[in-house]
Amino acid sequence: MELTLIGAAQLLLGLGLFVFGSLRGLFAFVMVSTLLGGSAAINLTGLGGSSITPAHFALAFLVLRCVVPGNAPPVDILAALRGNAWLIAFVAYGVFAAFVLPRLFAGEIDVTPLRGQLRTRYGTQLARILAAAPLRFTTQNLTTAIYLTGTLMMALAAHTVLRARGAAQVLVRTGATIGIVHALLGFASVALKDTPANAVLEFFRNGSYAQLDHEWNGFVRMNGTWPEASSFASFGVVWFVFTFECWLRGVEARCTGPAALVLGVALVGGTSSSAYVGLALFGVILALRAMVTPGLFSPDRLAWLVLSLLCALVVATTLLALDPVLARSLRELLEHMTLDKADSFSGRQRLFWAAQGLHAFVVSHGLGIGPGSFRSSSLATAILGSVGVIGAVTYAGHLARAFRPLALSTWRRTGDADRDTAAAAAWAMLVGTGVASVSAPSCDPGLAFAILSGATIGLRSSPRATARSADDGIMAPIPVAVPPRAIPMPA
Repeated sequence: MELTLIGAAQLLLGLGLFVFGSLRGLFAFVMVSTLLGGSAAINLTGLGGSSITPAHFALAFLVLRCVVPGNAPPVDILAALRGNAWLIAFVAYGVFAAFVLPRLFAGEIDVTPLRGQLRTRYGTQLARILAAAPLRFTTQNLTTAIYLTGTLMMALAAHTVLRARGAAQVLVRTGATIGIVHALLGFASVALKDTPANAVLEFFRNGSYAQLDHEWNGFVRMNGTWPEASSFASFGVVWFVFTFECWLRGVEARCTGPAALVLGVALVGGTSSSAYVGLALFGVILALRAMVTPGLFSPDRLAWLVLSLLCALVVATTLLALDPVLARSLRELLEHMTLDKADSFSGRQRLFWAAQGLHAFVVSHGLGIGPGSFRSSSLATAILGSVGVIGAVTYAGHLARAFRPLALSTWRRTGDADRDTAAAAAWAMLVGTGVASVSAPSCDPGLAFAILSGATIGLRSSPRATARSADDGIMAPIPVAVPPRAIPMPA
């Protein structure tokens, strides 16, 4: 086990916050650490070169602070356990499956490993992207089980922290900070490409992952401090939806509005198909909500949206008119990232990885073959193939518990900061799950999902929210005017 320089800095900061800081400060510390998605705080040389991310390393300080007597009230911890019961069941079965099922179904199916290549050289490009080997227990099963446990701990901690009065403000402001910094790091990864200053970003990309730098016809794809453009975009979409929903509902609009704007620009210019899928999905959701929810867009919010779209249209039209070659290149890039994606080697490989989950589900008779047993490109098929029916049902139960589709506050602005923040987290969690369904390599939903799902359940189950829950039902009876009955006159 080796502590990296990033891990050493986090150790000092985490200890300082643990001793002298607050529970909310440690929570914000973990949230900010999720920005370093391609970094390693600790390298586990004894586990095949696996590593612990800065966010998971910071999470250890937060969990320890929660269980130290006098920090988190026992009633809040018990409420977190009850509120996240579905996620507890999902992770418990996932940890069991990671250690047992790869041994139970060993050799019965060929799979692509979650990390690394099967051999150094392949005969053809097609052989490389479709490479597979007999199923067996590996260190990646152990690593994924640890990550799943970290996801559960993060959800419980977020639920516990955000039940306190005023804690929603910490989530919103830290989320807006994450959005702005994430976008700026993406812009820097493009602007500083092939310059000496790029070494600063490369310093933070020290994780034992496949650190990819994609270019196509001179276009550099944004990756920031993340291993690849797809993971950069998937993370950015989640916080874009959260900040946009907060701005739409008037929650800390002065910071969430700029964060949503700069993140939106980064996602559009990042040339990642994951970003385009997320933006398209959220756009469709907004359009449907606007049709069924009167007053979703207040006049001022609608005016700002129209103004932003017009400015974007003017800038794009001007650039394309001044440089016709750029217009052709952008059209070819868009076709390459969307229409031509399925026929590319990358698209065929991702389709093959996703199909492995369905094959594993059938071979294991619905039990799954264990988290970490194979690489996928879809959260949905990764869950089916890794943890089977039990995992799919428990994950869906947690998703429904956090989203609360029948709550009126989920669909429209209430004017209450806690409920509006919870709804924003719910929509970000839902869209993030949709993006992960076309990009996630394993069945672990990740720390961003855990933060948002734990936050929305915690905010909606706090004593303040419980006292206001009577007016938060979408099925409330609609008053109907009853005509007065005629009073008979005496003869």
